[in-house]
Amino acid sequence: MPAAFFAMSWNPGDAEAEQQAARILTRMMEAPAPPILVETSGFLVADLSQPVTANPPIIEIRRTDGQFGGAIFGTLFPRNGHTRLTEIRHAAATALLDTGGRNLYDDYWGSYVAFFRRGDDVAVYTDPVSSIPCFYSSNSGVTCFYSNLELCPFLDRNKFTFNLRFISTLMAYDKLQNGETGLNEVKELFGGQCLMARTPDAPPETLWDPRDIARDVLEPDPDSAACLLREAVQQAVSAWATSVPAPAVDLSGGLDSSIVLSCLAESDAPLPHLAVHHVVESGDPSEAHFARAAAAFLGADLAEIRFSPSRQLPDVTSHPASARPYRQFLSRDFNAQLSQATGGMERTYLTGQGGDHLFHAAETALGFSDYLRQHGMGPHLISELANSARLSNLSVWRILRDTLPDMIGIPHTSSFLGAIAARRTPLNSTALDQFDPVYAFPDWARVPRGLPPGKFDQVSGILHMIQVQERLFQDNAREVVHPLMSQPLVELCLRLPVYLLSLGGISRGLARQAFEGRLPELVRLRMTKGETTRYFVDQLRLNRSLLLDCLMDGELVANKIVERRDVEMFLREDQFLPPPAGRMILVYYAIEAWLRTWRAILTAS
Repeated sequence: MPAAFFAMSWNPGDAEAEQQAARILTRMMEAPAPPILVETSGFLVADLSQPVTANPPIIEIRRTDGQFGGAIFGTLFPRNGHTRLTEIRHAAATALLDTGGRNLYDDYWGSYVAFFRRGDDVAVYTDPVSSIPCFYSSNSGVTCFYSNLELCPFLDRNKFTFNLRFISTLMAYDKLQNGETGLNEVKELFGGQCLMARTPDAPPETLWDPRDIARDVLEPDPDSAACLLREAVQQAVSAWATSVPAPAVDLSGGLDSSIVLSCLAESDAPLPHLAVHHVVESGDPSEAHFARAAAAFLGADLAEIRFSPSRQLPDVTSHPASARPYRQFLSRDFNAQLSQATGGMERTYLTGQGGDHLFHAAETALGFSDYLRQHGMGPHLISELANSARLSNLSVWRILRDTLPDMIGIPHTSSFLGAIAARRTPLNSTALDQFDPVYAFPDWARVPRGLPPGKFDQVSGILHMIQVQERLFQDNAREVVHPLMSQPLVELCLRLPVYLLSLGGISRGLARQAFEGRLPELVRLRMTKGETTRYFVDQLRLNRSLLLDCLMDGELVANKIVERRDVEMFLREDQFLPPPAGRMILVYYAIEAWLRTWRAILTAS
């Protein structure tokens, strides 16, 4: 499974806190396979990854006098390198400790949660894209941090209560990220933030703001930009491929996952390289020929896993006791099939997730507004106007009209909010009517702060990208890495203007140029996206009775988040079959399952 941790911090001079920490530690160590700890006065961090290994992913950092200075849990690389660090010593350790860990974002990158002594307190840092979640709660003077609440039954969970506002807002947008969770007492430290452990009720400090990165514009000529992009992708994929056991690629047959496979083929990862393609047995167009073409071109073995919509949804009482509901709960059968298809070998799967956001797969006309903001009546004005028309499929007159608000200083509202409004169904209408972006999103996803409109759309969309990487613990869960979401690549794509990323008025145009000759043209020039609409429609039809029974008399109705009559009307008619309603009903089922898990825990307590 993915790396998982637990940590806690307390004042060792506080008798109540000392006793509480001792109780938690005793209960944690009663597990059949006790975790490996790094422990010092008033602080400890434990590796909860399963199965337990002799070499936990913890880098302990010591001061020159040998005293504990900090610990980094996860995977860490030097800023300009791709060799995984297993220790930090001497000048590098001193530099980190002198800044209390604040130079992590400048000198390193990776997937981590870091803890640094700062006086009598502990500063906690998350990597910019929250690749390891960091939830936290406080009780009796002890602040606990954990990646997976479902792995922490040793905590006093009977004190938790439902955060109904958060849960109701999930009905509108289930990838909500605002620092809250489904439980009032549990908070989340999201990407690029720092929290002092002794003051858990204070607002976290945001140290990595994507708007700051995007304002530092980098605009080389197209050939140089393509070279920079190719090198950054190769660095990220090579780093991960050589740092995890038996890497394989989740190969959809689309551009982004094929780029990842191309970089795996150029890495030092041992042969043979494996790609896994998911064949959806429904009326949706098959992508298998694209995946086969990419695998053959790159000399990779290809395993195909078939999915039938006849699969029944997981039992509604089986959602793990996580801090929030996860869609990932619905895919537990996938792990067993994956193991069979790959001969039972434990592998780490590299995906192409993040490519749409970073490489700019957006059919938007806003690139022209961005060009005007950057260059005014520059030499490429006419060509960029034509490129925006080509990309958006709009007339040049419409683009000129749509550019006017930005020219006269009217703030741009992110298209991200419009996409959420398009998810309206009879079951989330109330949630959407009450949807408050100030509550739902961090400041950087709502306020442009000087960014041009096209770049701000890309920045705000990163929030959705981050939440795609759900980290729910389930039995036989596969290890997944999203190499395109690596900090150096994210920052490069934020600095490149969107009209350069959409080179020539083509969606992901710069990425297509960057990997010319390294992918089959069938895939590199592919403009269509795969769909699973028919698969979900068939699955929903087959599970309609289960969905109706669970939602009509479940926790969503009991907590007045939805009305029983609306559930009955929605599911007894064909309203829920067309997109986006079909996928949203699966989100509601996951929320219902999570509520039932926690209701059972709280009732038993």
